[in-house]
Amino acid sequence: MPLKTDIVVVNEFSVPLPGGKGSRGGTPGAYVTRYMAREGATESLAPIQRLRTDDFILRYMARDSAVERMPSRREAKYEMRQAQGDGGVAFGYGSVSLSDEQLESASADIQRLFEGGHTVMKTVLSFDEAYLKRHGIVDPDFHCEKAGDYRGHLDQMKLRMAIIHGLERMASGTGGYDDLRYVGVVQVDTEHVHCHLAMVDAGPGRRAKDGTQKGKLLDRHKARLRRGIDAWLDEKQPVAHLSSAVGYERRNVTTYIKRWAHDRIRTEALPQFVLACLPVDRSLWRAGSRAASMRKANALVTELVTEQLARPGSPMPAAMERIRDYADHRRANEDLSTKQWQALINRGRSQIVERAVNGVYQLLRTMSAEELTVRTPMLELMGMDYERMAVAAADEQAQGERADDLIFFGFRLRSYSSRLAHHRRQAEHNRRLALRWERSDAADVAAAHSRPLYDHYRFEQRWHEQVMAKYQHFLPFLADSSAWHEEQQALSDYGARLLSLMGLRADASLARMKDGEEAERIGRQVYDQPGGRHLTQGRAGRAVLDGRIATMKRVYDERVAELRSRLSGSGLVLELGVDETRADAVTDAAVIVEGASHDFAEVKALDLHHLGYDFVSDVEVGQRAGRAFLAAARTRRQLVLAAMDYLEGSDQSATIVELPVDDVAAMTHTARALSAGWAEMGRFVLPSRIAELRTEQEGAEAARRSKASPLDAELAVRVTARVDQAVLEASAAPSDATQDRQHAPSRSGPTKD
Repeated sequence: MPLKTDIVVVNEFSVPLPGGKGSRGGTPGAYVTRYMAREGATESLAPIQRLRTDDFILRYMARDSAVERMPSRREAKYEMRQAQGDGGVAFGYGSVSLSDEQLESASADIQRLFEGGHTVMKTVLSFDEAYLKRHGIVDPDFHCEKAGDYRGHLDQMKLRMAIIHGLERMASGTGGYDDLRYVGVVQVDTEHVHCHLAMVDAGPGRRAKDGTQKGKLLDRHKARLRRGIDAWLDEKQPVAHLSSAVGYERRNVTTYIKRWAHDRIRTEALPQFVLACLPVDRSLWRAGSRAASMRKANALVTELVTEQLARPGSPMPAAMERIRDYADHRRANEDLSTKQWQALINRGRSQIVERAVNGVYQLLRTMSAEELTVRTPMLELMGMDYERMAVAAADEQAQGERADDLIFFGFRLRSYSSRLAHHRRQAEHNRRLALRWERSDAADVAAAHSRPLYDHYRFEQRWHEQVMAKYQHFLPFLADSSAWHEEQQALSDYGARLLSLMGLRADASLARMKDGEEAERIGRQVYDQPGGRHLTQGRAGRAVLDGRIATMKRVYDERVAELRSRLSGSGLVLELGVDETRADAVTDAAVIVEGASHDFAEVKALDLHHLGYDFVSDVEVGQRAGRAFLAAARTRRQLVLAAMDYLEGSDQSATIVELPVDDVAAMTHTARALSAGWAEMGRFVLPSRIAELRTEQEGAEAARRSKASPLDAELAVRVTARVDQAVLEASAAPSDATQDRQHAPSRSGPTKD
């Protein structure tokens, strides 16, 4: 059942009104003591005290040497009830069991806050019996038949602690409470266990437009309250269930990464490159640091950890399975949407990776300063933040430095590796989308007119794989075939099984046998494959084997295609060693070698629209390369437009943002510029974005100078007019000519208007 059904939350609130009244009663303090904690509706929970001085009374005043006689059982019970008062029936104000005196004080505090203008919330939590049994709060064999049956059958301590935890979580979340104070009472006088709460925010709290304190519990408050209760009960299960198991798996992953990092530190130069990226201040060495000096280090260590967790033998799959179980449990209990469910999984994965990254940093902190010394200029250079490196490289180019200088080489290396990673991710993303469409189409559930989406996915996959191959030619040292041994062996084993079945099918001696059981025995003995008896059954039997071979061949081809696609992202190539143009091309000796899946000349110009900042001036592109780029740009544009038309026509316009519209537009813009250059000059010229920016900057400076010139000319005209006017006045009044000439401004000197 959903968690909102297991724990029903009902809330009302009383806002203080003039005259000592309230919108739902003016005495919430009395509501606590007279209604919530009324006799007959509650159960007491030890420690039961009337006053804070009870310990002194029981341990000193009532000691054996100080009393005259032992009271009778009836007298003792009566005296205990009188001494107890309402002690033990309520919780809150930091205590799981309030004494009678504390309850009275809490009631008075709530009343005082209410009279001081604070809104009091009266909330009821109702618990489903099955939920209480599932968490061990009531016995599994218990069943409530009438009101009051829960008395004596309820684990009050466990339920109160869970509610306290839920209220803490509700108060501390977004839009929570500044100072939440409450008194809670678990009541057992009905056929459902329920908890009454009187709550008040002693701080400023959330305010309505009229200035009164808000008292409504929003959906997010109720969800956090339920989730807090459920999480606490879940962790306290006798056998660890979800959250505890997830924590165990997280520790497994962190331990695994620490062990791997320790081995790498001992046998390889892992800490050297990592330390080249780390700042001197070790307090910044953590995954969540926002310091700019940690960006490169965090990206590097996260990539290393993620790669290691993807290898065979990693505990990451088991940890993710636990997280999915946890998310499934939350979705069932809380009726989460798919987006919320996926967010839980993503958050769990991020937490695991972050803890693993911090585990690496923890190991590095334990190393001595001598071991953590960057020893090579190249390591120091590659540890620079990308923006700093880009600025340094641009400065070298502007100053006419040689292009093969170390910093320029490092800048190109970083650019190429980031592009390689981008195209690797996009190729895999589109491959998965295309595969999902193929499976839907095979199951006859794909939309009839959705084929443009599939064509777009497949072309995008091929295009990204081709560009990826280009940068693998630049960075061949990143390939590592050792991590793929198991996949290579599994494919070879499957190919061997298929070859054995094909050999069985082609065995004429088995087909001539009359005894089906004997043919089956020999087939298993020779070919290690079942099905020999089918050869004795004529055409129908051979059809059965042909169907099995066709199915296995289809699976084999799919596995070859998938492995090749995955290998291409690591700069590796799968070689079968057979003529793959034949329909029955199968091998039991597949080999993985280093190399790119496409020739460099074929793919070197497919991403010209990404190279605008790679050159400081316009560069000429060869005819073959230019035409290849124009063809790819044209096809990408046509396919993405067709995919957009389908999404718009099927009321899925919101998902268009997931298509590479901006990148295709940039590619189309560059293609048009190349075509214009060909039409004008008969050659393809790639514009340099750096040169364009310089031209724009120079144009802006020239514009600023041209605007200043007319202002100076206008000023000169105005000054000349003033001078002429002064001369005319001097001619009209000779007696004042000397004075006018003394004060008249010179045409060639400085003037003021």
